[in-house]
Amino acid sequence: MAIEPRSVLVPDLSMLSVTLQALLGDGKGIPKLLRLRLLAVVHTPAGRAAMRPMVVQPGPRRQIPSAVAPLNPVADLPMETQIEALRSNHNDQLRNNLVEIYGDRIPPVWRAAAEQPARWSRALGDVLADVWSGPGRDAWSRSRSAIDGELRRHENLLERGATHTLLNTLSPRIRFDRDGFILDGRVKVPVGNRKIVLAPMISAPNSMVVENSDPVAVVIGYALPGALASWSPAGLPVRESSDALATVIGHVRAEILRRLVLPMSMSQLAAELSCAPSTATHHCNTLESAGLVERIRQGKSILVRRTDRGSALVDIFA
Repeated sequence: MAIEPRSVLVPDLSMLSVTLQALLGDGKGIPKLLRLRLLAVVHTPAGRAAMRPMVVQPGPRRQIPSAVAPLNPVADLPMETQIEALRSNHNDQLRNNLVEIYGDRIPPVWRAAAEQPARWSRALGDVLADVWSGPGRDAWSRSRSAIDGELRRHENLLERGATHTLLNTLSPRIRFDRDGFILDGRVKVPVGNRKIVLAPMISAPNSMVVENSDPVAVVIGYALPGALASWSPAGLPVRESSDALATVIGHVRAEILRRLVLPMSMSQLAAELSCAPSTATHHCNTLESAGLVERIRQGKSILVRRTDRGSALVDIFA
């Protein structure tokens, strides 16, 4: 059987991995400033509740339910698409994943999520949206040249017929034999007739995410060495974002404030931003909590408008 790996861009695997590594404190390859910015995002009551089950893992091996990424990436998968899938995930995927991992003895740290999977999935989606709109998108953008170079390496090796060389040079933790992957020298992941999907990640060195429960594809996410090289060893970015307002409040929220020259409905905002209405609502709720926008009634419609405080902030960073 011919093996034809597919290479994809899936930033959600990177965001999950790099954020977990920052929380665990063992992400030695994550620049200090990036780690601090990630921690600042997730160290909120909602963020801690969503991330805690994955951080406080029982047992020697860290197993994370595949429901944390409900859409299996057989092609490039935008971060926003995966976030929306998490926020709208109302099925029993999470509970079933936990039963597969732990049987009928689900650890206490996972029980709340198992009892209310939709609530936990929405909370995780909100956390990842905040990570992405803040330090995550910046880190991914800074790493794109390294990731694109890795994808070209994949293409060159496959064109030369060196598929096994490619599959055995992803990570020191990953080896491929005739019919599957061997992880850490002991865990076998048979491939069978499934597709192989390769996803370079930005994370701590030797981080690895393997999705093996899908009947269509095996996804191998692996940390790309040097992907965060655009950050200096001291943790200071080599270059600062040209958008100062986005650096302060995040790209999506900065765009919302700038577009609210006149009041808009949530559906109008979503259309302007090319995102789902729930995404626009989430960011507007945060801006409203900060006193930067407010909701007003106009006839039968509810519109969002900038407050004086929001307009002043836009003017400061104009």
